[in-house]
Amino acid sequence: MRIEVETLDNTQVRIEIEVPAVDVDEALEEAYQTMRSYVTLPGFRKGRVPLTILKSRFPEHINTEVVKELVSTAYENALISKELMPLAQPTFDPPLEQLKVTENQPLLFAAIVKVKPSITLPAYEEIETDKTAVNVAREDVESHIEQLQLQSATFEPIEEERPVEASDCVRVDWICSIDGEELENESAQDIDLDLTSKELNTDLRDGLIGMGIGETKSIEVNFDDTTHATASLSGKTIMYTVTLHAITLKHLPELDDEFAKDLGYETYNQMHGVIWNTLVENERILQIERQKVEILEQLIDKTNITIPEDLIDQYVEQSLQNVRQQLQAQQQTPEQAGIDFEKLPSDVRKDVIQQTKQNWIFEEIAASENIYVSDEELEWEIRRAAEQMNRDAQKYAELLKTNKRLEDFRVQLQHEKIFQYLIENASAKKTLIITG
Repeated sequence: MRIEVETLDNTQVRIEIEVPAVDVDEALEEAYQTMRSYVTLPGFRKGRVPLTILKSRFPEHINTEVVKELVSTAYENALISKELMPLAQPTFDPPLEQLKVTENQPLLFAAIVKVKPSITLPAYEEIETDKTAVNVAREDVESHIEQLQLQSATFEPIEEERPVEASDCVRVDWICSIDGEELENESAQDIDLDLTSKELNTDLRDGLIGMGIGETKSIEVNFDDTTHATASLSGKTIMYTVTLHAITLKHLPELDDEFAKDLGYETYNQMHGVIWNTLVENERILQIERQKVEILEQLIDKTNITIPEDLIDQYVEQSLQNVRQQLQAQQQTPEQAGIDFEKLPSDVRKDVIQQTKQNWIFEEIAASENIYVSDEELEWEIRRAAEQMNRDAQKYAELLKTNKRLEDFRVQLQHEKIFQYLIENASAKKTLIITG
């Protein structure tokens, strides 16, 4: 079989293929024999219809079947032979419905194929990232322990009857609502509040000051775009109907061995050390995430990649269709899910371009640096992930296979290995040293 590849542009090639006449004749013979085995015509027993009659009665059907078989096989063999990885279905020239096969004649056709562009990676040392040694100041450890102390505080009602003052702690019930509709998940009973806490909403604090024990009061509380813990309520105004039960006195536990034992440690010093190590590890994880962002931004910026527009459109439509299907499965409207379908396509388009570039760059790095995830590594990581979720490893692996997510899991692990390789080989970012 003759195969010739012509590069049309950075993302498109034309493959000219010639299927030898002998292969055409074999395919025709096989197609006629197959048809002969099941076709019945008046005057002939099944399987006994002469080939000359079949050729005269069913030429179009035979042509269609033979073209389909020959083109499919030849195209796949051409991709393997020339090591091409198509990004989408090819366009055939001429179109398949116009192709004709003739005995003792080769079959000529071409396939125009979109392919991943050639990628020239930057030198890894051209990429810079922060490699400063991770550390956590003692003051941050003390602050963390103080937060644990606050969480362990107890509140004792005072006997004095007076209005609430700004320096008080209070015990309250509240019912939360928006436009008269109660928010059950936000409503609560016997809540202890420290009015001096910086985390307490100022509208709620101001509304509580001056209340008397047993009084019920409606307080309008405004949350900006980030202050409410529930994302869907950020930026909303909520009505709190508050009942004051008591003005309380806050008691903080002593920071000693007994306090540490209550939290599951043996001594205060051991607790202090474990917390310090944990905070350092948490900061190290955060640093790695920052390094990933820095490295990926530079990789994409330093690598010239062209993505075919129609391929981007195809990926965007697939993503939008997934969102629609998810909404339908959850029986939600876009408004209920907080999705703006007018704005969503442009947001999805940016994500698609970013993700596609990352995937292609990482495929190139994996091939050039031989970074892959073996079956043994995959199995070990599945067991580790299952243990973290308190799940049976074998059942979790079966779930991944059933949902066709096993290879996605492998790719995710491969990307982590690639990031680790890039972090190790990137240059340390130069820090600005200011002297007095």
